[in-house]
Amino acid sequence: MPHVLAVDWDQEQARYVLGVVSGRQVRVRALGSRDFKPDEAKTSVGDEAFGTWIKEILKKHSAGRCRVLVGLPRTSVELLNLTLPPASDAELPEMVANQATQESATIKEDTILDFIASDGAADQPRQVTVAALQQSDLTSIRSRCAAAGLKPHRVILRPLASTSLFRRLVSGSRRACLVVDRVGREVDLNIVLQGRLLYSRTIQLPAETSDDELADRLSTEIHRTILTAPRDQLGDQSVERVYLIGGAADYATLVEQFDGHDAFTLKILDPFTVTGVTETRIPPDRGRFAPLLGMLLDEVVRNHPVDFLHPKRPVKPIPRWRVAMSIAGMIAILALGLTYHVWGQLAEVHEENRELRQRLRELNVTARRAVEQRDRIEAIAAWRSRDANWLDELRDLSERLPSGRDAVLLRMTMRPSQTRGGIIDMQGMVRDPNIVANMEGKIRDPFRSVRSRRISQRAVEEDYTWLFETSISVVPRRPEQYPERDAAIASVAESEAVETVSEAEEQETSPTALVAEKANDEASP
Repeated sequence: MPHVLAVDWDQEQARYVLGVVSGRQVRVRALGSRDFKPDEAKTSVGDEAFGTWIKEILKKHSAGRCRVLVGLPRTSVELLNLTLPPASDAELPEMVANQATQESATIKEDTILDFIASDGAADQPRQVTVAALQQSDLTSIRSRCAAAGLKPHRVILRPLASTSLFRRLVSGSRRACLVVDRVGREVDLNIVLQGRLLYSRTIQLPAETSDDELADRLSTEIHRTILTAPRDQLGDQSVERVYLIGGAADYATLVEQFDGHDAFTLKILDPFTVTGVTETRIPPDRGRFAPLLGMLLDEVVRNHPVDFLHPKRPVKPIPRWRVAMSIAGMIAILALGLTYHVWGQLAEVHEENRELRQRLRELNVTARRAVEQRDRIEAIAAWRSRDANWLDELRDLSERLPSGRDAVLLRMTMRPSQTRGGIIDMQGMVRDPNIVANMEGKIRDPFRSVRSRRISQRAVEEDYTWLFETSISVVPRRPEQYPERDAAIASVAESEAVETVSEAEEQETSPTALVAEKANDEASP
């Protein structure tokens, strides 16, 4: 939040109000005054003392960078009330400069002029209040601010700042009023009509005066100001109320002396009403800070009626060469802007292409890995499609082989085929060669081909006298192409039950038992 420092001074005292502007509000952080010594008045010593004092204040409140508003008393500025022919606002500065030079001999070419014009139509005469400041006075102001390491941001007329504060304290008043504000030994008496300053006087008070003498002097000057007010500007209006800016104690004697027989009434206005400053922070003679508070409030809205650093000046005609240069500059700016835009678009396209190329490389790597993975999966699937389901083959083969009474397997090997499916090699013994033929018939089906390579008789065995070697070629098939497992298990269980009953009835010994019994006989001595 920017800090704003409002200062003004006279030969005896300097005053300041430090505020912080936030939006359209201002908060007062500090205020105070400093008395000048006799040898400091309007000298370089006074500038140095003022600069040191201001630096300490800004350092204390951490407000090194701030906008500086300087208030000027009425005695430093020459005021002129002019009536100008009908003119527009753009024509007024030149007309004011010409008319003011004719009206006052003290106004020179380097004199700074600013003015306040009455509201009115362009075809009606314009009432203008002109404020003139000599260049030497502005140089002195800049020198004093430079001693504090600051530059003035605005140089404002003090009565106008007091009038601005009055408009905020008494809003909506359309009658002529006299505003009295005491600043040190100077008293500003301003006649205000509808919020506009019509007439201003400043009187100088003695160095030492009693309260009764001050009240008498102010009463006399109030009546004198009302009588000398320009009737051409007041018209049929008359001053009906006098406002005293300050505290109740500052004008207590004047209020007591006022008998009430005059055509106007007195009213005291506290200048700190609109600032929110607590009573404990307000120093004595509060009316002397009224112009500074008015400057702060005007700075919030950036609306100062008169600013000698930024006066209203005539609008100079624009030379043709400057118009041509402006047009050429605009064309150059447009060309540069178009070039920058196209360059920016191309840069975005290049960046997008680079990202797409990077993305394409990543997708190609991912695709190659996916192809390799697919090839592996297809190879495994192809290998699995060529291989036989050995568990199902064993189960189905066990259901088709002869019972243990007719055949005994000595060895069986299973291996995958070089083309598709697998090969089962079996070697065993049977009681009769016909059992081998029956076995081949049971095993052979659309998925199996059976071929017995050798069938030979062995004289060693009494029951299993024939030795066979059979090779089975197996074609892969799906699980659902095998016989139902439950039915096969039931069939096997039924056949085993039948065999068990037959053996029990015939009381026959199994070939395995006979072989074991014969082996025991041969082993015994």
